[in-house]
Amino acid sequence: GDFTALSGKRMHVELMNGGNPQESSFYDPASPRTGKWSDEEIAFRDEMVPHFVEGSLPLPNGLKLIEFLSSVLKSKPSRLTKKMKHAKLSTRHFHLDGGYIRDVSRAKELSRLELAFVNSISDPVERSEIKFHMQREWRDHLAERLTYLRISFDAEEWLKSVDTMNRRITLAKNRNRMVKRRFVMGRAMKKDTSSPIPGICIDQTTNSDTDHDHVDFGWRAPWR
Repeated sequence: GDFTALSGKRMHVELMNGGNPQESSFYDPASPRTGKWSDEEIAFRDEMVPHFVEGSLPLPNGLKLIEFLSSVLKSKPSRLTKKMKHAKLSTRHFHLDGGYIRDVSRAKELSRLELAFVNSISDPVERSEIKFHMQREWRDHLAERLTYLRISFDAEEWLKSVDTMNRRITLAKNRNRMVKRRFVMGRAMKKDTSSPIPGICIDQTTNSDTDHDHVDFGWRAPWR
């Protein structure tokens, strides 16, 4: 779906309910994920670790475990280190051994846990973007591996989808910034109208020519 429209709609609802976009739980597709771990995310994360250690994933040699998990889960590294203190996240490096999961049942289980994690995300905006993000991460790693092995593949349609999603992310980010700016300006004007002290947007000094407030569209210099 078009998560640009969805994100704008959610922001509008939060503002109408008196929420603060700076402090809300609004999902920003341009930022790493933070916050509480769900059971589904923990299960998927923990299932990826042994495959990483065994070298059965299509990853480049030397990749750190913390870099891999942070990238796939789109999570802040600090979020991982807090929950995985004894996992040697920064000292474990990937060493290729086949680059694929030989046991079909284990491969299916990893896919099942990945899907369960994606479906556990309640926000439709975040769910849509995370699903695409993980697809892109896996395909990028696979494409890098195929290129290294000099195996040809047709990536034209995939590159088109990546470009489309990147444009949507940029549009969503710009739209969210505009909504936040309007919210802040609205709060400033509301405060000015209710305060006897001249504010940033509205100067409530008495004017003999009119009974209405004089609107000053310029910024008030601090020395005035």
